[in-house]
Amino acid sequence: MFALGLALGFPAAAIAPTVSVTVPGAGHVPPPTKTPPGEVKVGIYLYSIQDLDFAKHTFRATFEIWWRWRGDEFDPLAALTVVGARTITTAVEDRRRLASGDNYLVARVDAVINETLDTGAFPFDRHRLTIEIESPYEDDYMRFAVDTEASLLDPEAFSPGWRLSNFNIREVRQRYPTTFGLKERQNERYSRVIVEVVAERVGWRVAVDNFIGFIVCVLLCLLGYFIPVNLLAARTTLLTAATIAAVGNKYVVNTLTETSVGAALVNVAVISAFAMVLIYMLASVRCERIAEAGDRPRADRLNRNVQIGSAVVYVIVMSFVFWRALSSAPS
Repeated sequence: MFALGLALGFPAAAIAPTVSVTVPGAGHVPPPTKTPPGEVKVGIYLYSIQDLDFAKHTFRATFEIWWRWRGDEFDPLAALTVVGARTITTAVEDRRRLASGDNYLVARVDAVINETLDTGAFPFDRHRLTIEIESPYEDDYMRFAVDTEASLLDPEAFSPGWRLSNFNIREVRQRYPTTFGLKERQNERYSRVIVEVVAERVGWRVAVDNFIGFIVCVLLCLLGYFIPVNLLAARTTLLTAATIAAVGNKYVVNTLTETSVGAALVNVAVISAFAMVLIYMLASVRCERIAEAGDRPRADRLNRNVQIGSAVVYVIVMSFVFWRALSSAPS
């Protein structure tokens, strides 16, 4: 192709050169000619956690990160590695040389990070979210020291629909099971700063909003038992309304991404609501036939016993499931 271009009279400069870009990451070997930065002080101020995506298992974090280090051969922003990040956007906010001779850099980071999100306790689920900043070089060349005094969660952190708590930051040493192709690198470790925060859903409001149809369905079924057993048509009207409320609510919860991963509370709420409809229907038919046979006291007694029994069982089952969801540990 090059010879053909020359033959046709095109200049050699028209052929674009190949550009190679190297991105630091785990297993990256530090240049032997550069002085190790040694200990690098790192701190994080977490502004917001938002966009928890239960289909993609990601969340979005916005935070300030700062470094203090000695030497001019290390660029912390160029070496920034957020473990499990799908996208990272950075903006330098301050860079200076301190009177002590240390270099200081502050940057604002917006990152979408992978995280396994278990919604089994929906709508009372809590998630332990982690932001992990890893050194691209082994720990004998560079290691992080956490600025625990200045690192914290913004008191007014932005997280719509969630409460953030239990902010924690620490440094660990990560060892990978691979040798990266060199046996002499078998036991190398990488310094990593881990930030943890617990995101807790504002559960009661979500529970009422998403379960209102099931609540109405159960109440209609329980109220229907107060209708005389011989008025089957009136009881059937309430039965129809209860069924419509349950079916409508079922369509609502089916559209929620959070409930598609097997939320136990949602599943029990759905099953118990339709069970109440079925029990109410069978009891109404049975009591009406007993009354038609001339044994009205027996029909009334059966009607009352079924009403009390179904209500007690429903309250016990739902209370247990609610308690399990409320007391579950962060996923």
